[in-house]
Amino acid sequence: MRAIRRIVTGHDADGCPGIVEDANCPHLRTTAGARVINLWLHEGIPRNDAYADPVGAEVPLPPPEGGGVLRVVEFGPHEQGSAPHLHRTRSLDYAVVLAGEIVAVVGADQTTMRPGDVLIQRGTTHAWDNRSDTACTVLFVLLGAEPLVAPPADDALTY
Repeated sequence: MRAIRRIVTGHDADGCPGIVEDANCPHLRTTAGARVINLWLHEGIPRNDAYADPVGAEVPLPPPEGGGVLRVVEFGPHEQGSAPHLHRTRSLDYAVVLAGEIVAVVGADQTTMRPGDVLIQRGTTHAWDNRSDTACTVLFVLLGAEPLVAPPADDALTY
């Protein structure tokens, strides 16, 4: 995955607006065959006061409870013989394909997504399956959400 430049705005001590960070985002992790960069994270209602990098050393999959995370994920081509990583988070997720194509697997359903397509994932068990020969890049916004009232009994996949 190429480096992603993160530009963060803020205010100085006098309240004047400006850029407080302009650098490649350092929060990269490889997990389940994908490369993940968490660009921003917040707990509860976001605050726009003094700047400090909110992501930290860990790059967790789910957002903080009641919070949100902005990330970019690069999915490499699917390895023959391996199953896509089924998972579920207690979140409302917005997924926007930036480059390449990927199959969104949700229960028994699946659909191919291409650049510009948007999926709104509402707490379902799902997987991402890149069946092409090239990487697929997806921008995600995950917002912490209430869990299902009655999740399935075999729901061992919740994160």
